[in-house]
Amino acid sequence: MLGPERRTFLLAIGRLISGACASGYMDATARFAITCWGVVVVFWIVSALSVKRTRVKEPLPHRLLYLTVLVVAVGLLNGSARVIHWDRAFLPHTVATGILGDLLVLVGLLIAIWARATLGGNWSARVTLKEDYELIERGPYRTVRHPIYSGLLLMVLGTAVLVGRVGGFVALVMSFCGVWLKLRREEALLTKYLPGYSEYMRRTRALVPFIF
Repeated sequence: MLGPERRTFLLAIGRLISGACASGYMDATARFAITCWGVVVVFWIVSALSVKRTRVKEPLPHRLLYLTVLVVAVGLLNGSARVIHWDRAFLPHTVATGILGDLLVLVGLLIAIWARATLGGNWSARVTLKEDYELIERGPYRTVRHPIYSGLLLMVLGTAVLVGRVGGFVALVMSFCGVWLKLRREEALLTKYLPGYSEYMRRTRALVPFIF
């Protein structure tokens, strides 16, 4: 029920947090972030039980492209971080950075869940077009086209702040690249098959309201 790209994405986050724990940073702020990511996993698994049937899906090579980006992110953080010094400190681990990181994670969680609930049965872990797909323009979709990705990236940013290491921000950049590749494929599919989507794209931003 969780696609390979989401399992890879969550594995990257798990490695970041486990690295923080191994460094002695397992305090209340880290536990809060872990809880938030756990909520994401549970909510996604439960909500995946009520999605619509797939009408059109992307070719496998296209899917492998953005999945490879996320796999590379995990591999870099896991295998070569010590070699290229991506495990060195970037931000101090203070009460202020802990609170800031948790706030970012929490806001991202709320946005992602709000967007996922609004999308309803139209959601898919892969780039697909569902049967009887609706163009959703309510809730967070009034201002951005991909609020689920916005929320998840905000959670990654908060986690990177909590971890405070260069590798955390490398993971953020790699996650953004994977998300960007995927959303471009989604938009190509929706533009082709869903009437009105091109106009919707012109009215709204991709990830950040009124900006980007």
